[in-house]
Amino acid sequence: MESTQEIHTRYMDTWIPLLQELVWPFTILLILFFLRKYIPQLLGRTTKIGALGVELEFEKAKEFSSTWSNEFAGDIRTGVKSDDFSSGVMDLMEQFSKAGSYDYAGIDIYGGKAWLTSRLFIFSTILSKARGINYWVFVDSHDSIHKKFIGYIDSRSLRLQLSDHFPFLSKAYTEALLEVFPEGENSLKAADTWQITQLVQQFLKGIQKDYHGVRIQGADRQEIEKGWVLLKDKVTLEKARFLDINELRTICGEWILSDAIRNLENTSKENLAAKILLCNERLIAVLNPGNQFVDMVDVAHSKKSLMKNGSLGQNMGG
Repeated sequence: MESTQEIHTRYMDTWIPLLQELVWPFTILLILFFLRKYIPQLLGRTTKIGALGVELEFEKAKEFSSTWSNEFAGDIRTGVKSDDFSSGVMDLMEQFSKAGSYDYAGIDIYGGKAWLTSRLFIFSTILSKARGINYWVFVDSHDSIHKKFIGYIDSRSLRLQLSDHFPFLSKAYTEALLEVFPEGENSLKAADTWQITQLVQQFLKGIQKDYHGVRIQGADRQEIEKGWVLLKDKVTLEKARFLDINELRTICGEWILSDAIRNLENTSKENLAAKILLCNERLIAVLNPGNQFVDMVDVAHSKKSLMKNGSLGQNMGG
């Protein structure tokens, strides 16, 4: 007959291995329970990229996106005169005043038909100040081409280049800012939708005038007077140009960066490590084999991921 000690030992031998198997799953569930409200953010910010069988975890940059148009006002990138830039665009301007920050914004020039230089100036300035956007990524989509990568530029350099090439835009913005925010640009961080709408409206008033020439059918895409574009209403001229790839390169010059992680599927671990290591920017673009823009990833996080896998150490040592 078994003694009490033998029975106890047998039960311990049976249950201890089982409890050991359950400890780790239980711990994971406990961690997930306490971190449940952060999980959607974490899932949205990380992605795994494979390079020749080496899987690395990169942190995705947060992109600002907007529809830029509605049925009431039309497209605010190319049209809408100052007098109409009020209640009709409030839903669009609300995206500018929502809490939160972003890493970059994409600009698709659509073959030179999607953006006026004046609208790029005002919207990039406001979003950089109000939403903390650090980079602007330029792509081109037209015909069968979709989001062909052109390059990217940091917010400060973009604004300086636009101001240098179009000083009247900087002057109009400064006057509009003093009108709506006498205390200065820092007020944009806490600005409400109506204040931002008023700022854009005042800015447009400073660079628009009535068109008194002969109306020309289909002239809304033409430069009627030197440096002035006729808006779709065919009665308003705006001091601007349409942004095509040549105009973009003229404005940004060497400041626009084309460095990117390209053709990742065929990139060796060593080349990928070198690319990340040598990058001095906060973000770097990822392109597919067709030179189409895919995403921006956080360089610092990528370096940590590569170091974790031993890639940076090997690369530096070699």
